Amino acid sequence: MKLFFLTSDLGDGESAGQLALLAQALPRDRFAVAVGALGPATGAASDTLLSAGIPATALPVRNVLDFSGIRRLRRTVHESGAAVLHAFGADAVRVARVCLARNGEGNAPRLVATGAAEPGGGVGGWLAARQLRRADRVIATGWAEGERYRRAGVIGDRLTRIAPAVAPPPTAPDRDAFCRDVGAPDGAPLIFAGGRLDAAHGWKDTVPAFDMMRYVSPALQLVLTGDGPDRAAAEGLGRALAFDDFRIRFSGARSDLAAATLLADQVWVTCVRGGEQLALRAMAAGRPVVAFHTPELGEIIDDGATGYLVPPGDRAALAMKAQMLLAYPETAARMGEAGRARAAERFGVARFAEQHARVYQELDG
Repeated sequence: MKLFFLTSDLGDGESAGQLALLAQALPRDRFAVAVGALGPATGAASDTLLSAGIPATALPVRNVLDFSGIRRLRRTVHESGAAVLHAFGADAVRVARVCLARNGEGNAPRLVATGAAEPGGGVGGWLAARQLRRADRVIATGWAEGERYRRAGVIGDRLTRIAPAVAPPPTAPDRDAFCRDVGAPDGAPLIFAGGRLDAAHGWKDTVPAFDMMRYVSPALQLVLTGDGPDRAAAEGLGRALAFDDFRIRFSGARSDLAAATLLADQVWVTCVRGGEQLALRAMAAGRPVVAFHTPELGEIIDDGATGYLVPPGDRAALAMKAQMLLAYPETAARMGEAGRARAAERFGVARFAEQHARVYQELDG
């Protein structure tokens, strides 16, 4: 069966990461996968795809009046001969409508939607929500996301729950080289946080919480991973709080962040929504997680066993639980191993791929 995966970008985001895992895990004797990105076909997910021999095509569509971009996208999907078009993210779901024809059984090719529970506002958000209701199947990663889809009008028989997946991390990069790259002292304890430097990923809570810990842990370093529009603002806040003792480091959009997580002492996930990939990456690396207790993360993290969940926005609680893990390394090690086991048992890539394969085959008749 031929599949076409469409995403807004191939960076280090939730949807792109899941797309890359799925594309390389589907059995090659049963599925042929083509990938297109509405932005540049570069980034961490693109690197993962290329390593598996799956090239991605850049198919930019700048706006609804970009007729040349729309024609190229439509032509590329049709020439692929795909039986199923799987759109990852709200932008991809919205644009996918130009590639579809309606028939008595649904769409041709069949449309599967993932990662679009927050379609956004305005005309673009309305179009994405409308397309979700017309999709042949919508994939929810958990019960909380499934409920948001239901409120958006996705009826029950078109909604399928498939838990996200995480692959075991590759070999850790050289610690000294990584520390030099980010400007951290050799051998310093590291807290990883971030994922993307924007408001949704909680840097405005992460930076002040870390500031509370500086006085107790004078060698501790905070590494904000990924990149985004708020990098300068995050650095500005950190320097304003600790101009004479600045210990916040920025990794940038590295392709080896999954492996680099093995270097962290603990990982913070301070997303107001989402963040599953960051939590799973930490668990797969055997690192304890301290996270905001959102519905999504409550389904991933076993509070007190694989990490700690604190009320969203509670910076003092975040700093306190993090300090407890630093003070009791045996507890941190036990939580890390429990997280590794939970990630392998409940969020494995093989089961994730087979569940998607069943959806595709069901839609193809």
